[in-house]
Amino acid sequence: MEKTGKITMMCIYCDKPVRGGGINRFKYHSAGKGGDVEKCKKVPPAVAHQFGQNIEEFMNKKRKTQENYAESYGAFDDVEREFDRMEEVEARQQQLQHSGTRLPPPAARKGKKTTGIETFFPSSTTPGAQPMIKSVLQSKEIVEKCDIAIAKWMVDAYVPFHAVNSAYYQPMIDAIANMGAGYKGPNFGRVRGYFLSKLVEDVKKMIEQYHEIWKRTGCTIMADGWTDRYRRTLINFLVYCPKGTIFLKSVDASHASKTAELLFKLFKDVVNFVGPENVVHIVTDNTAKYVAIGRLLEAEFPKLYWSPCAAHCTNLMLQDIGKLNEVSETVSHASKITKYIYNHCHPLYLMRKFTSG
Repeated sequence: MEKTGKITMMCIYCDKPVRGGGINRFKYHSAGKGGDVEKCKKVPPAVAHQFGQNIEEFMNKKRKTQENYAESYGAFDDVEREFDRMEEVEARQQQLQHSGTRLPPPAARKGKKTTGIETFFPSSTTPGAQPMIKSVLQSKEIVEKCDIAIAKWMVDAYVPFHAVNSAYYQPMIDAIANMGAGYKGPNFGRVRGYFLSKLVEDVKKMIEQYHEIWKRTGCTIMADGWTDRYRRTLINFLVYCPKGTIFLKSVDASHASKTAELLFKLFKDVVNFVGPENVVHIVTDNTAKYVAIGRLLEAEFPKLYWSPCAAHCTNLMLQDIGKLNEVSETVSHASKITKYIYNHCHPLYLMRKFTSG
């Protein structure tokens, strides 16, 4: 220790003194990281690696504490001072181990004066002072309390867990946080009535914006037909353009799927809604009825053309290939193996382990 009250640490490998900065500066010297301190050129690699890991752990802890503190109080200054005190205490403890002498507390050092914000605010140990590291750790409990409240609501309301991946999830939380305590969410009637109608109007306005894009670039109408568990024939209509793809509507076509004429009328209404002058392409499944519809649409609207869905065509090709004896036998064995694996925990665990998921 120097007369000025500063601690000087001596490196046992290069015999060079490291002044100022506390134990953290000495760690950077011993780790060979440099920065604002000279690297030790004689430190063994194993020792340098250990010091490097120690620095990394300390910085991660410091960064995490700063983030938690910022969420609670919005500033890092007090956290920085707290970590400086921690470094200083660690350095003094190591000095005591080597010298065996008792050093005065930092506030009693010769020539050491309190400056900066400490002059105007009380120490963190005085009653009523702003809490430090302890409160930062306590803030984790507050965050966890909020998380548990959200999780309870999701479980109680049968909300799928993947709903947290929604683009509107975090904005919803931010809006509630900005309202502060006392905010009461909308009731069943408001959500079902007023707000649902308002959201529908917003979607209609968005589609109107796409109408302007369709006029400039043209668009493709895509029809995705499928059958639900009630054996109803449903058709999802989507519209694609360079701006993106939007869902237009879903139609129960059970009554219209029996004849090509009824399906043609359904598709004609969709084309008229989008705008015959905007539609340049229509994509449907490759069944006989849809092929007939495509020909009728091309005759009705000369500016557009029809083509079958490539994915549906590929699926039909694979089904035909699967009917070959050598292929069907292999597929049958693969199906049995798959069922066995997914019906037994240990084989399923081994499969996921050796296939990385």
